[in-house]
Amino acid sequence: MAISFLKKRWQKVLLGVFGILLAIITVLAFSVNSYWSPILAKKLKTTILSSTDSLYSMSFSNARLNVLEGKIIIDNIELKPNIDIYNRKKKNHIAPNSLYTLQLKRLVITHIHPLKLYFSKKLDINQIVFSEPHLHIDYEQNRDQDTLIKDKKTPYQLISKVLKAIHVQNIMLNDVKVKYVDHTEAKPDIEEFDQVNINATDFLLDSTSQKNKARFLFCKDVSAELNNYEGTSDGKLYKYKIKQFRFSTFSSQLNVTGISFLPIASTDDFFKNTSNDRFVVGLDSLRLNNFDFKTYSKYHKLYASSLLLAGGKISIQSNPAPADTSIDNSRNFPQLMLKNLKMDLRIDTVLVNKLGVNYTEYNQKSGQPGAISFDNINGRILNITNNKTALQKSHVAVAQLQAYFMNSGKLDAQFEFNLNDENTPFTFRGTLGAIDLKQVNPVTMPLALIKIASGSVKKLDFDIHANKKVSKGTLTLLYNNLKISLLKRGADDKLKKMGIVSLLANAMIIKRDNPMDQEPIRSANIIYYRRASASFFSFMWKSIFTGLKESVGFDARTERTIAQKIGQFKQNKLSRQARKTIRKQKRFERRKRRELRKQRKHAQSLQGNPQRPQI
Repeated sequence: MAISFLKKRWQKVLLGVFGILLAIITVLAFSVNSYWSPILAKKLKTTILSSTDSLYSMSFSNARLNVLEGKIIIDNIELKPNIDIYNRKKKNHIAPNSLYTLQLKRLVITHIHPLKLYFSKKLDINQIVFSEPHLHIDYEQNRDQDTLIKDKKTPYQLISKVLKAIHVQNIMLNDVKVKYVDHTEAKPDIEEFDQVNINATDFLLDSTSQKNKARFLFCKDVSAELNNYEGTSDGKLYKYKIKQFRFSTFSSQLNVTGISFLPIASTDDFFKNTSNDRFVVGLDSLRLNNFDFKTYSKYHKLYASSLLLAGGKISIQSNPAPADTSIDNSRNFPQLMLKNLKMDLRIDTVLVNKLGVNYTEYNQKSGQPGAISFDNINGRILNITNNKTALQKSHVAVAQLQAYFMNSGKLDAQFEFNLNDENTPFTFRGTLGAIDLKQVNPVTMPLALIKIASGSVKKLDFDIHANKKVSKGTLTLLYNNLKISLLKRGADDKLKKMGIVSLLANAMIIKRDNPMDQEPIRSANIIYYRRASASFFSFMWKSIFTGLKESVGFDARTERTIAQKIGQFKQNKLSRQARKTIRKQKRFERRKRRELRKQRKHAQSLQGNPQRPQI
C-alpha cells in the first residue's frame, strides 16, 4: 500500500512539503529551546528572590525547554535560605518561625505557555512534578503571632515587576523525605518522615488572589498524606505507630487512622522507671474538623472546632508499688496535664464514639489485680483548652458521657473540671442502671477481698465534689438480696472464703436491701482523703467504693470491727493450738512416766525372785 501510494506525483510532492515543514519546525523548536531556556532559568531565579524578599534563592544544574511538548525540565535543584537575611529579620523581630531547605533531583513543568510568558508576563503551567524531594525544616519560635510591618509588600507586589500572574493547575510531591528540627528547647527535637505525599491544586498568584484568605499558600487546596509513621515519646517510655495521616486545607480536616501508643518496657520494668500510670492505647480513627493548619504551621498552636475519636480501647494500669510514695501524682490530673502542655491548645468539642476504657489496680493484701471496664463509651467533652483568651471566656470543661459498666449496667455520667484552679477542683456525678452485683466480683474480690454471692442493683446515683486532696459527696444505692463472702489470701496466694466471719457479716452487719421493709432509703455520705501517690482514676474509683461499702453497712468502723474480730479469731485459734500442744505434751509425759514405772517394777521383781540354776 505504501509503495502504491508513493507512485502518484502529487503524493510525493505532499510528502516532501510535509518533511520540509517538519524540519523547519524541528529547527525552530531547537532554536527556541536554546533561546528560551536561559531566559526561563533567569525568570525562575528572579521570581524566587523577589517573592521571598531575598530570603530564599534557587540554584540548579540545568534547565531545558521543550516547545513541542510544552515542557520544562530542571535538574538538581536546591532551594535554600539566606542566613544573613534571616538573622537580619530576626534582629528586627520579623523573621518567620520556619526555615526551609529543599533539594530535588528533577523538576518537570508541563504544558507551559512561553509566548504568554513573554508577551503577557503570565506564567501559566498545567502541572509541576517534583522528583525525589528532600525537605529540611528548622523551627524556632521568633514570634507567636503575625507581626505588623509598615509598608510590607505582598508576594504579588514583590513579583509584579517581573510577572503579572503565576498560575499552576497541579503541583505534585511524592515520597517526600522530611526532616523537622524544633529548636524551641535547649536540645533540638528531631523528627524524620518518609512516604509523605503532597498535592497542591490551583495555585494562583495575581492581583486578585494576593489577599484571598480562602487560599492556603495561594492554592485552592493543599493536601498531604503520610503513611506508616512511628516513633518514641520524649521519655522513651512509649512507642507510637500511625497507619496514615491525611490533611486538606480546603476541607480543613486532619484524618488519622490506625493509632497505637504502647509501652516499650514490660510491666515490671516500666514501673521501675516511673510512678505514673501505664497506658496502652489503640484508636481506630481520629478527625480534627476546622483545623487551623496555618496557625499550627507558623506558631505550633493547635486550634480546631471539634475532635472525633471513633473506635478503639484505652487501658490504664496503676503503679502497684510506687518507689516514692511522697510524689504527688496530681500532676497527672486532666486539668494540670492540659495546663502544663507546651502547645497552645483550643478544641471546642471532643466527640467520643464507641470507645472502651479499662482500669486495672493491684492490691497488696490480695496479691492480685482488679479491673474495671467501661464499654461502648459515647458522648462529648466541651472546652478543651489552655489558651488564656479562651479561659477568660470559660474556665470549665464539661464531659457528658454514656457507657456500659462491666459490659452490663448502663452508666450516664457528667464531669466538670475547673481549668484555672491549681487545687484542681472537679465534680463527677452519674446514674447507673440495673445490674447483677456478681458482675462486679472481678473488682471487689481482689481489691476489697469481698465476693458477692447474690444481689441485684436497681439504681445507683452519685454526686461527688473533689479536688486533689479530698472528695466529698453522696451516694444512693438501691438493691435487693445482698449476700457476701469475706475473703483472705491463702498460703498458696489464692483467695479463700472466711466461713465463720462471712456468716457473722451476713447475719449481723450487711444490710440485705435498700430500702429495708418499712424504712426510708439510705444514702451514704462520702469523705475520702487521697494519698499523694494515687492517680486520678484510683482516686475516683475509691471515692465511689467508699460510698458503696457504707451503703451496704460495711463502713469504715464496721470494717475495723471485723478486722478486730478476725484478729481475735486468729488469736483464739492460736491459743487453742497452743493448749492442744500443751495437752499433747502432757499426755506424752504421762505415758513416759508409766513406762518408767513398769520398767522399775519389772527390775524389782527380778531382784526378789532370782532365777534357779538348771541341773
